[in-house]
Amino acid sequence: MAPLMPSLRVVLTFCKTISESALEPHTNIVYSLANGFSYWQAQPIANATATYLDDMAQALGHIQSVSGSVDAIEFWTGETGWPTDGGSNYGAATASTANANTFFHQGVCAALAWGTNVFYFEAFDEPWKPASVGQDGTPAIETTWGAMTANRGTKFSLKC
Repeated sequence: MAPLMPSLRVVLTFCKTISESALEPHTNIVYSLANGFSYWQAQPIANATATYLDDMAQALGHIQSVSGSVDAIEFWTGETGWPTDGGSNYGAATASTANANTFFHQGVCAALAWGTNVFYFEAFDEPWKPASVGQDGTPAIETTWGAMTANRGTKFSLKC
């Protein structure tokens, strides 16, 4: 693959609500990134991979439909991940290292095998992050999304 920066003209982050007209004026789009967080869709780990891959397939299908080509725009997962032990639960989505490991090996590895590059959120824990509040007013701890600790130790195997 050619170096990314010299050929990068426009990066478009895909959202489910994007309209076809949003892509039409951008004839020089080379790369498109879509975020996919089945965790924030409150999916249990048993359905997390299917939800994530379905979201990515829908995003890619829409991009291909609007561009009129299956390979005119390089498609990547812009962000995906799962919080580890100490994170907040969200609906049926449970924060745990075991679930992050499952999501990584079933979801992220499947996307990589499919030929899609993935930015995993987050590489390292961020214990310095301030506490946040979820949409329903409950605390949302976002310091433990790392595949590695803040000290750079892996929490689970990062090999597919």
